[in-house]
Amino acid sequence: MFIKNWLRLFSSLKKEKFSTMNVFIQKLNPITGANDWIVQNEDYDYHQEVARSAFADMLHDTERNQLYEQAIKAAIEKMHAVGKRANVLDIGTGTGLLSMMAAKHGADSIVACEAFKPMGECALKIIAINGFQDKIKVIPKRSTQLTVGDGGDIKERCNILVTEVFDTELIGEGALSTFNHAHKNLLEKDSIVVPTSATIYAQIVECPLAQNWNKIKDIFNDDGELLIRVPDSINNCLGSAAVHDIQLSQLPQSSFNTIISPLPVLRFDWSGKTPFIFERSTINTIKSEADGKAQVVFMWWDLQMDIEGKLILSCAPHWAHPLTKKKKNGVEIPWRDHWMQAVYYLPQEIIVKKDQEIHLISCHDEYSLWFNLTENLKITDVHYLNPVCECGLHVTFSRTRIGQMNDTRQRKKFLSLFDKHVNSNSVIIILSDGFYFGLTAAKLGAKKIYFTETNHMSRRILHDFINHNNLENVEVMSSLNQLKEIDFTEVTMILGEPYFISSILPWDNLLFVYLLKGMRKFLSNTVQIFPVKAVIKGIAVHFEHLWKIRSPLKTCEGFLMKHFDDLIEDSSNISDDNVEAQPLWEYPGIALTKETEIVSLDLVNVPETALKVNGSFFLHGNLDCNGIALWVEWHLDGTPKNIISTGPVSAVEVGQKINWDMYTRQGVWLFPSKAVKNIDYTFKFDFNEGSISFTSH
Repeated sequence: MFIKNWLRLFSSLKKEKFSTMNVFIQKLNPITGANDWIVQNEDYDYHQEVARSAFADMLHDTERNQLYEQAIKAAIEKMHAVGKRANVLDIGTGTGLLSMMAAKHGADSIVACEAFKPMGECALKIIAINGFQDKIKVIPKRSTQLTVGDGGDIKERCNILVTEVFDTELIGEGALSTFNHAHKNLLEKDSIVVPTSATIYAQIVECPLAQNWNKIKDIFNDDGELLIRVPDSINNCLGSAAVHDIQLSQLPQSSFNTIISPLPVLRFDWSGKTPFIFERSTINTIKSEADGKAQVVFMWWDLQMDIEGKLILSCAPHWAHPLTKKKKNGVEIPWRDHWMQAVYYLPQEIIVKKDQEIHLISCHDEYSLWFNLTENLKITDVHYLNPVCECGLHVTFSRTRIGQMNDTRQRKKFLSLFDKHVNSNSVIIILSDGFYFGLTAAKLGAKKIYFTETNHMSRRILHDFINHNNLENVEVMSSLNQLKEIDFTEVTMILGEPYFISSILPWDNLLFVYLLKGMRKFLSNTVQIFPVKAVIKGIAVHFEHLWKIRSPLKTCEGFLMKHFDDLIEDSSNISDDNVEAQPLWEYPGIALTKETEIVSLDLVNVPETALKVNGSFFLHGNLDCNGIALWVEWHLDGTPKNIISTGPVSAVEVGQKINWDMYTRQGVWLFPSKAVKNIDYTFKFDFNEGSISFTSH
């Protein structure tokens, strides 16, 4: 097989007229689980980095752009009003947009720095085609490398700083050190900074839905009998302080109970008038507004763009956004994927009563935030510690995966499968990662269960479950080679969730089939295999906003952006696949078609030949199509009630919003809007290569 793959590679190279621009690299194939040798552009990493810098959704953010421009204009006018030159420094210029705004409004000198070389070169071209090449100096350096004075990068210190060095967590891109260095080395004493300050807000809630992404639940049967208890090591773990960024506006308001309404907890002064503090904690003593469990902190921030405080950019979810009250007058709340809201999980849940006094502790270091809540006035050092996962769960699995483990609908379907097929003679091999729910088969009477857990941390967690529940009929294999040690004549069932840590796209979990193939010759013909079928489905969608993350700009606030569009498109064509993974529940979309079955794969007897399917999505309604959403249905045993879908959770109605599963990521292909009646597609699955491709035309 190895030689065959090499011959195929060299054959393809001849067809492509192989040059020094292509190289062999090893890359993990998530479908086969093997490291394949592939031909790739020698600058692949470079192009991937360029493609990932496609912050077009940020430049599609009209409110952001206009607030920056208004604040820049006000700063320049203020300098001119006191008889000073307006000398602007733009840190991390990107496309050069903020610098061009400064030039448009009469800045006397403008220096823009950009450390990412391809973006700096792109900025030069954009600045030139917009006619500002004589007004803006672009320096290919980090701001911390700039020199000031005769012979330096900047002749003299600037008196206006414009920059956007923020992320969802506000300070995660090093904003504190960037501003601190600029004030010490690059700016005059009384300079104006755009934006001038930021405020972080926190809302304390009880939210079982969000807690599903953080805490694993015990497993019960339909009669309420406890089957599997979660180990104390997991229950008592403080979790991870890592930010969980989501589109909070898409979280149903009925899913949470507000314990403390949004309040400002941390303020950052970018103006330089107060010292920059890189580690800090604040305490807010407040009274609970309702009975409940304090579980989660919702966080977002706003920027004060100008000195007077007239221009405020808010990242609040819709229920707390200052524009919400104006929405009746046609004002839409801005959509942002570059600055979302964040969820932080409190290290410990606290049961509170209405009007009870509690203390919210908000902490940050140079790059991150974390929160704690206490009823005790005697605050101890532990309340200030950044929570670190010790159980392994929170560092091994994504938030989405932890939620999937808790999915009640999925649990019921597996219980139904076990009730029907597991008995005292059952010897089961489980081919999945982190399928701890499979332990219920042991409690339901299985003779023996063999888990294949190749990931060290996942294996450690599984052992904790086994020991905590005193299970003696379970054995854990650290590698697939260990399966050779078992008596395959006794095996009655092969079971997969299927889920694998290496999976990204929904069909990557077909790795189950390749693992199964390796042991088929050892299995008897009577062995039961679950799931029995995988059905890949798709639907044409009009996404309300998601298209912006891949959409060309053309122009931004009147400035031509062609060179940026070309740069991103060229690199994306080299480094990106058509389909990417997204949690579509966070991104509203209208169904333009019914669900379309693209292909049905028999997992028990997989045809080991190349499969090619052509089909069409027939569009309905007047909305343009700007994306195709794709997912997999796993048919556990062939009965309609035992189907696990990674797609919509309710019937799809054409012209209506799609309700997506919140515990998986779907595949999506985004493209410019198409006002057509149908979209033709081609789906290919090469079993031998372990490759799947989806294209539309």
